[in-house]
Amino acid sequence: MADPVSNSPVVIAGAGPVGLFSALLLVRQGYPVVVLEQNTEVTEDMRASTFHPATLDLLDRCDLSGELVAMGTPAQRWQYMIHGTDERAIFDLGVLGDLTRHPYRLQCEQFNLTRLIVERLRQEPLCDLRLGWQVTDVDPGEDQVRIRASRPGLSETFQTPWLIAADGGRSTVRKRLGLSFEGSVFPKTSITLVVRFPFENHVPGLLGVSYVWTDDAHYSLMQIRDLWRFSYSPNQSQTVEDALSEPVAQANMARVFPGLGPFDLLQRNYYTLHQRCLASFRVNRVLFAGDSAHLNSPAGGMGMNSGLHDAACLIEHLVPVLEGAGEHLLDRYDRRRRTIALEEVQRLSAKNYRRHRETDPEKRKVIWAELQETTRDRDKMRAFLMNSSMIRSRQREQEIA
Repeated sequence: MADPVSNSPVVIAGAGPVGLFSALLLVRQGYPVVVLEQNTEVTEDMRASTFHPATLDLLDRCDLSGELVAMGTPAQRWQYMIHGTDERAIFDLGVLGDLTRHPYRLQCEQFNLTRLIVERLRQEPLCDLRLGWQVTDVDPGEDQVRIRASRPGLSETFQTPWLIAADGGRSTVRKRLGLSFEGSVFPKTSITLVVRFPFENHVPGLLGVSYVWTDDAHYSLMQIRDLWRFSYSPNQSQTVEDALSEPVAQANMARVFPGLGPFDLLQRNYYTLHQRCLASFRVNRVLFAGDSAHLNSPAGGMGMNSGLHDAACLIEHLVPVLEGAGEHLLDRYDRRRRTIALEEVQRLSAKNYRRHRETDPEKRKVIWAELQETTRDRDKMRAFLMNSSMIRSRQREQEIA
């Protein structure tokens, strides 16, 4: 590693997976960081649970994948199925064994990744992890970024050559800079219930990742150890409070699985689904990554994964700049990851959203025939899985000059 041009820490706003992974990649290459997180503890929610093969390959750079896999449930085979029938379209990630060290989807709560990274950062003298610090102002100067942050009874100003904004879909940094976050809201919301119940003993042919059509709706079931994530679209006329209430949640499950309840519901989460993207992931010396830069439908599990890919690409370009290379490299980061966000992640996740929620019988016939044809042809399945596993988007990233 060359001697850094500046010893000033890179400041990272946000201690979610994207911000923490960025921090770990930087300190492992000898660069000091300050991480500012408004929550007093690293968040432990169930929002994301899918790690794709391309992401697990990236996490190997910091020896994170092995421990993460031990905490979750790998799924080499996953499927689309029609509820109450033996009709299935099964995809086998084993066909990608020559392209990845991890030919499977890993179902594991994202907080396990943040825990692992925090454990490592706590041992890194180059990392100053500050929980409970809220960014209140950002002044992007020509040579330095000034960040004002505070916690109860104390405020401080930080100066940094580069600010990484990884502070989520409601990004304070983005708002303080007055940036427009163009896009739209999908017409249907989503609910995910975390359930302790042995569905595998009651649903014939169930795999650890299953996307399912019922007669007039859809749901998905994803297994994480002895738990299942059950996701569906609620009645759109209900309030959030009603849709998330215990009786309504139990009633939704009872309609799909009559006679098996009541169910042990550990969590009930409601999601409004957005598709948005910044006009640029670089604003002078402020660099955006993850949900602060782009949002997409969670269908297919690409959100957190693409954010981690952002982090890896960003640090690949930032480190040479810290070592004295031209700042134009960070414009290439913007071109690469913004193109991938728009043309790969948003395109594919929106297609998944429409496929999962289609209810028109004739359109379903067409989709089902396409899925069956894809699973019967190894080359077509391989091409399909290269997209869904995000291997293709990582390849394409490298092709963008």
